[in-house]
Amino acid sequence: MEKETISEGVVNIFRGLTRPALTFWGLVSWTMMHINGIEIPDTFTWLVWGMVVWWFGDRTWLKLKTMRGKGEN
Repeated sequence: MEKETISEGVVNIFRGLTRPALTFWGLVSWTMMHINGIEIPDTFTWLVWGMVVWWFGDRTWLKLKTMRGKGEN
């Protein structure tokens, strides 16, 4: 397996921090708007819940793929 370059490492760290941060920010914003009775645009709802499903779905898929790979060895 090849070592990743420094730029790839920086991108992976940045991606690892921004994904959960944006998902958390979206969920908090959506929740606060809902609690305060502000009308939430459908686009924002789809965006927030899409981020949640994408993030957790991607993590789950990678975890299952890794577990399946370990079981076959």
